[in-house]
Amino acid sequence: CKTRAVFASWLCFLLAGAASVGAAEAGRSSSGHEWVLVGVSVVLLVQCVVLLSVLVRLNRLLKSVGQIGVRLSLARSTARAGDAGRRGARAEPGAEVAASYERTRLMPMVTLPPPAQKTFTNLLGMKFVWIEPGEFTMGNADTESPENERPAHKVRLTQGFWMAETPVTHAQYEQFDPDHRNRRPAWAGDDHPVNCVTWSEAVAFCLWLSERDGREYRLPTEAQWEYAARGTDGRIFPWGNSWDGSRCNSAEEEDGFAQTSPVEQFPQGASPFGVLDMVGNVWEWCNDWFESGYGDGSTRQDPTGPPSGTHRVCRGGSWLNHGYSCRTTMRARRAPDFSDNYIGFRVICVSGPNAANGRATEATAGAAKT
Repeated sequence: CKTRAVFASWLCFLLAGAASVGAAEAGRSSSGHEWVLVGVSVVLLVQCVVLLSVLVRLNRLLKSVGQIGVRLSLARSTARAGDAGRRGARAEPGAEVAASYERTRLMPMVTLPPPAQKTFTNLLGMKFVWIEPGEFTMGNADTESPENERPAHKVRLTQGFWMAETPVTHAQYEQFDPDHRNRRPAWAGDDHPVNCVTWSEAVAFCLWLSERDGREYRLPTEAQWEYAARGTDGRIFPWGNSWDGSRCNSAEEEDGFAQTSPVEQFPQGASPFGVLDMVGNVWEWCNDWFESGYGDGSTRQDPTGPPSGTHRVCRGGSWLNHGYSCRTTMRARRAPDFSDNYIGFRVICVSGPNAANGRATEATAGAAKT
């Protein structure tokens, strides 16, 4: 496509130049006035500048689309790799990372012992906190709550996991996709939560980070997200049962921000596990396909949502929402290819904090031998 576009642009340029020169010669032979040639030359020069500008912009656009396409091809190959494995076919080279994300729906995938340390920081500077396995009430028992939050039911998470303390920031995400800076809102600093990302782009970031860091990263399931946000006591907001607009970035005036805010701006709004920004600032993509309710309300163990659908789950509310929409049970749905300035994401890690250390030690030892 890029070659064809460049060829077509240059062809137009040559045709326009030939026509202009022809017109100039005709003007000279018929009238003999030199100013006709000067005028046509100016027109030709303007055409050159315009076409050159178009070519430069087209080249940048094609380069950006190509880079995003390469990154997202990992996410799109997930289903193909999974199907190949089920048929007993040999997986394509390099499909291991994509296939690992497909296993998100098969909980538990790994068994992590309780760690000696409760936090760790990865190579992008992302802080993670340990979320213990446990049982909690998911959903809302209030009969006046939206139907998609009911019925309230017990969920049992048999595996602990590491959850990012904050949403992914612009600075962190743009190490994966530098061209995203062109989509960043003017108000958003490096330490603001990344927004204007689709679900597919969020998944591609997880795959890229897993490959680069040596640990396995994913989007949280909806159950993991709500458990990390409200704990085991069924609280309405991460900090308790009473609304306080100064504890998160919402549409209320008392938070002091008209749009998004830095991710660690509201430590007083932390969840029982110490996770920040679980409500407000930006909605957060979850791994699950959206289901309209919670069935008959029976206990669920390590739920991962329906096997298919048309929309993915978003949780937590944003800077555009008032307090009612910034509850731990509030749910929204968006198409996987949708993006806007009020949707971002955070990640979980399902490998131990030392998973990458062994790989680094081996690499160091190998370099020393060499």
